[in-house]
Amino acid sequence: MSGGFIGVDVFFVLSGFLITNLLYREIQETSRLALIPFYAKRIKRLFPALIIMIIGSCCLAFIFLSETEAKTQLASLPFATSWTSNLYFNFVTFDYFNELATRDLFLHTWSLGVEEQFYLIWPVILITLFWLGKKQLKPTKVIFLGLLLTFIISLSLSLYFTFNYPHAAFYQMPSRIWQFSLGALICFAFLPNALTRNNAIEKLLFNKIVLLIGLALIFISSITMHPALTYPGFWALIPSLGTVLVIMAGQSKTIYSNRPLTQPILIWLGDRSYSLYLWHWPIFIISFSLGYQGQLMASLIMILISLLTADLSYRFIELPFWKGRWSKAKPRQIILISLFIMVSVIVVSYHAFLRQPLQPTVTIDMSQQWRSDLPIIYRLPCDAWYEHSRVEPCVFNADGATKTVVLFGDSITAQWFSMLPAIFQKPLWQIIVLTKSSCPIIDEEIYYPRIRRIYKVCSDWRNGALDTLKEIKPDVVIMGNTATADYNKTQWLEGSSRILEKLTKIGSTVFIIPGTPSLGFDGPACVSRNISPEGQIDAKSCLAKNRMKNITSVVGILEQATNRFTNAHVLNLNDLVCPEGICKSIDKQGVVIFRDSQHLTDTFVRKQVPVIRKRIKAFYKDLVN
Repeated sequence: MSGGFIGVDVFFVLSGFLITNLLYREIQETSRLALIPFYAKRIKRLFPALIIMIIGSCCLAFIFLSETEAKTQLASLPFATSWTSNLYFNFVTFDYFNELATRDLFLHTWSLGVEEQFYLIWPVILITLFWLGKKQLKPTKVIFLGLLLTFIISLSLSLYFTFNYPHAAFYQMPSRIWQFSLGALICFAFLPNALTRNNAIEKLLFNKIVLLIGLALIFISSITMHPALTYPGFWALIPSLGTVLVIMAGQSKTIYSNRPLTQPILIWLGDRSYSLYLWHWPIFIISFSLGYQGQLMASLIMILISLLTADLSYRFIELPFWKGRWSKAKPRQIILISLFIMVSVIVVSYHAFLRQPLQPTVTIDMSQQWRSDLPIIYRLPCDAWYEHSRVEPCVFNADGATKTVVLFGDSITAQWFSMLPAIFQKPLWQIIVLTKSSCPIIDEEIYYPRIRRIYKVCSDWRNGALDTLKEIKPDVVIMGNTATADYNKTQWLEGSSRILEKLTKIGSTVFIIPGTPSLGFDGPACVSRNISPEGQIDAKSCLAKNRMKNITSVVGILEQATNRFTNAHVLNLNDLVCPEGICKSIDKQGVVIFRDSQHLTDTFVRKQVPVIRKRIKAFYKDLVN
């Protein structure tokens, strides 16, 4: 489901409802809250299964992944262990080319961190509101109004952050507490018998309608929302309100039969939902790292493994510590033992594998060497990524040059830079580079998931770069984009055509290099995993088939666009990257092709220069060689 991420919103509302019910019952019965026992119960309920998942994921990572992969994808371990991973993912800055870091095995624990931080402050808020209300002899009313005010403030903060600091809006507890508050408000606002009529049949009908509307809002959100939305913002209100309706429908004491959500399979899943939440992500991410992403049978197997692991975790970890023989420890003992385990896991993991080894192994050295095999252009200040929209060209071989070739595109285009000095040679040619990573040279706006907003910096930079090209008036422009940009066919065709019209009008011969296919897994890591003790590489283990379908479609659209102009051509090099439609991490001569899952090594690009020169000369004769 494209909007599957709304499950987090459902989770937050439910959590607010359940925990507020629990706390308010205690306040009503005792006029106080026992904080230490409360925190101990939360730890006892959640921590054992979490720590087992963390330890198990570390073991699986080092069994199935290369050492470099494992260390990179376990980077958030200390934060996941201490329930602060939402802070880590909000503030950490990933290097653009560090794809492995985006496949962190504990990324999913950010929502658990938000929940635990909520648990930390919520009892204090409730008891404070109760004391204030008790003085006015209206504790319930004061608590309700306090929760309503909390909801309004947090929702306002969330909306502001969504459009100004989107990562904070997504990951931080203050901008999510409105969802917990929304669930809490139901505890006080909805009275089971407060229907306008007392007829049981009409109550049944009313609750079923409310339930169906709530489920419809959640389901429609899950299939219509998508990652390109500015989220959470106003959009998160839809599944959150749907959850409120489901909760309301479940409060009536008149209906306990034929309720859709009380089917045995759903109860079974609900009981194991926490363990399923913990285990599904590392299982899927490790499988994706091994190249199984997008494969139906592999996905079904991963789901079954996740369910089996969740069942084992529920039976042998959750229940014994929650309600079984390990649940009788005193609250202070639970807290102290958990803190000791938490610190121990963090310290041991850091010294065991998170810190860099003093003497790296040959495999790590080779893997890093392949990842660092990139053209000089990436180390120069031509590309500011999303930091700003200033056009800052890099110029090469300018002295005495009478002709100009421009490389214009994103990081997928920039990977071909090293062919230019070999083909467009000095002193005749000067080379100018205008690139911005993740910025398609398509005259359409695009949403950028890494910054969780429309990539306006890209649009502004692209327009500025086109103005710069009008001033330069290059003889040749070589442009390109990733083929995975989220555009429909019309946007690809018309957006490309508008760019080509501007470039061809200034007299340039334009070549479009279509984006290269991706492997679907990390190339250097796969090669590292398949190096024998003798140093031999099993290249057959690092193949990727069926990666050309989307690429072929984009190439066809680009050919339609270039056919509108006499001096524009498609320079398709994908048959060099993936001969016969099969993509490989390493070629027959032992040259590593990919330095991650989608960018080419510079060694491989340089090796293709003779073939590329011939293809360019077929359309542009005015070359030295």
